[in-house]
Amino acid sequence: MLKIVCIGAGRLAYHLMPRLEQSGARVVQVFNRTKSHADALVTQLASPTFTDDIKEIAPEADLYFFTLKDDAINLIAQQLTTLQDAHKIFIHCSGVADLSVLPFERRASFYPLQSFSYAHPIPWESTPILITASLPEVRKVLIDLAQAISNSVYTITEEQKTRIHLAAVFANNFTNHMLTVAEQICKDHGLSFDILKPLIRETVEKALHLGPEHSQTGPAVRRDDVTIQKHLGLLAHDPELATLYSMITDQIRKYHIH
Repeated sequence: MLKIVCIGAGRLAYHLMPRLEQSGARVVQVFNRTKSHADALVTQLASPTFTDDIKEIAPEADLYFFTLKDDAINLIAQQLTTLQDAHKIFIHCSGVADLSVLPFERRASFYPLQSFSYAHPIPWESTPILITASLPEVRKVLIDLAQAISNSVYTITEEQKTRIHLAAVFANNFTNHMLTVAEQICKDHGLSFDILKPLIRETVEKALHLGPEHSQTGPAVRRDDVTIQKHLGLLAHDPELATLYSMITDQIRKYHIH
């Protein structure tokens, strides 16, 4: 049974650590700067200890997961270099950080390509897990661990991971922001966002089925300048949003030159 120390107790850890325990691993300790933020995670696990003191990190674990913000990984890892030995593996879960942020020989990246929110369960079996490792034996341990929780496991280079993360920001974060804008337009005019939900579902399902390039519709791809100008008039009170509308319209036109 692999013993894990979880360093950080945010949304990723909240979902990942219980899933790793379900697969047969054991989380022996959770480190976090504040106990109140870690309580939700700790109560989901079998029997971990908790510490907010970096000097009390358990030395007997096999895997040390850094589930931290990117700019904190190296800062914390530098304080744990005395833990390094011939069997421990040190792992971060960042989509963009290089392995070099971990000052250990046996190091890896274990990146679940998913969006994490406390209130929403994660479909782990279909969630891609992207692995980059410093050594072949480290890679094998991480592949076995990933395959115990997901049917979609990939070994990739650091450059490939960064490119995938960039694409994911467009696919997930930017898309969600557009939905936020749409919801606000509805609220501003006393309309229910529910009206748009069938369209949103169809948009995503069609993009996944046909491919996004072949699913594009709307005034930009139709070259419907009358509608575009009317929309820009409605956005005249918000120059930033009008600029965003124009930029995306221009991008769609460039992607769909007939």
